[in-house]
Amino acid sequence: MSLIEWDPSFSVGSARMDADHQKLISLLNRLYDAWHGGEDIAELGWLFDELLAYADTHFAAEEMALKSRNYPRLEKQEQDHVRLKDSVIAFRDRHLAGETPDALTTEMTAFLKAWLLEHILGEDMQYRSYFKGE
Repeated sequence: MSLIEWDPSFSVGSARMDADHQKLISLLNRLYDAWHGGEDIAELGWLFDELLAYADTHFAAEEMALKSRNYPRLEKQEQDHVRLKDSVIAFRDRHLAGETPDALTTEMTAFLKAWLLEHILGEDMQYRSYFKGE
């Protein structure tokens, strides 16, 4: 069962950014499925690390693309990206420390789902006109 399903309405007008967002959703779904499937701590740790690594790659590309277009809300994007990374690291560290009660799973999945959807549908949609035709 997926936590988030990609929908064409999530498109921000850039094939590259849309592909990255689809990959982030896929990684989040894999983490969610592994967590609910009872995967061991090492597998979940690896999935957290994969999500963080891909987020780093995406955030760097997105920020560079926005900077090259003189996007006025770049600083807000950067702040949001730091907030997400810090939160994922905190969830990962709590998990690796053995703090994996159902409440943490629920808290983590609710936060990540809300953050990703709110960020794409809110903040990222605001740069859509900067990527017209790409």
